[in-house]
Amino acid sequence: MDKNYTVAIILAGGVGTRMGSVVPKQELMLLGESIISRSVRAFDDCPDIDGIIAVVRRDEVERLDMLRDYKKFMGFVTGGETRSESASNGFLAAEERGAGYVVFHDAARPMITPRDISRVVGAAKEHGAASAARRVTETVKHISDGMITSTVNRDELLIAETPQAFSAGLYRRAIDFSNESYTDDNMYMEKIGVPVFPVITESVNIKITSPDDMRYAEYLLMSDAYNGDKKDMEYRIGHGYDVHRLVENRRLVLGGVDIPHKLGLAGHSDADVLVHAVMDAILGALGEGDIGRHFPDNDERYAGISSLVLLSRVREIVGRHNAKIVNIDATVVMQAPKIAGYIPTMRKNIADTLSVDSARINVKATTEEHLGFTGREEGIAAHAVAMISL
Repeated sequence: MDKNYTVAIILAGGVGTRMGSVVPKQELMLLGESIISRSVRAFDDCPDIDGIIAVVRRDEVERLDMLRDYKKFMGFVTGGETRSESASNGFLAAEERGAGYVVFHDAARPMITPRDISRVVGAAKEHGAASAARRVTETVKHISDGMITSTVNRDELLIAETPQAFSAGLYRRAIDFSNESYTDDNMYMEKIGVPVFPVITESVNIKITSPDDMRYAEYLLMSDAYNGDKKDMEYRIGHGYDVHRLVENRRLVLGGVDIPHKLGLAGHSDADVLVHAVMDAILGALGEGDIGRHFPDNDERYAGISSLVLLSRVREIVGRHNAKIVNIDATVVMQAPKIAGYIPTMRKNIADTLSVDSARINVKATTEEHLGFTGREEGIAAHAVAMISL
């Protein structure tokens, strides 16, 4: 393996209790894309990164399966009880893959840019160890017994950020020397007396720890300062259509709801025709082809999979475009059974999966008066129209 082979280790094993959310903070949606996906995407887009490993809790692997879609993604590693244990687990996996350099990054810093990642990696290859950092701009005081006693020279202070990059040999020497628990990986270098080169980040590389941080990140992502010469808002419309045959011994799933019926829909996944139409409408508005392109029916990964899981992957694609779903209007065409009572739950399922208000999702049902294949109860069809803003 090339000695310059560089593996990024995305640390996402925390719970994020300060966010006050039942969902781990790395899975929270930031303008339609999860925090961890934004972090991974930055490394996937960086030309100086060769591979990516995500260190997550064991129960998150299935929910974060969409990360496998990134071309440089190498797989998941289970995190430990502490940040240091999680970093060590990630390092061992990178070492096994022949990494010459390792780059640690907190998933909760989704605003990092490929350019800043390259700057940190380049500094590590020159100096052996490098860390993203920012200058201290406030006046810093020292206290004793709860009282201010002196002023600290802020010119001698930096705030450490991630990514932090090291030669694999140097990092191996450091963790062999010390098995203490640290709050960042620079502290390993400090223990063995190796100086770390600071790289002052150009991006607003905030760490998401509270709801206020989420609001600030959303503001930055939508601002002219972050996006450069921001063009006027653009709106696009996409249309989706899908149809599945009704057969025996299959579930009837529509909008993520299991509906009691003597027949169900045939298909490679759960054959949720409504969600498939919605997915195609969104992909059409983005110019991203159709669901067959992204989730082919000859791929065993998608056998029997919930279509809401696939819809969550489409939501990630929306996020990659920095787009926003304005509204979706869908119509299910079927003779039987009646589904009016299930529609509120369908709307909520689709809205929750797309991280939008359910008022933006409309679902209708109609028959074709016993005409055609739907009227003869041979199958069910669905149409959907999606509007997005860019």
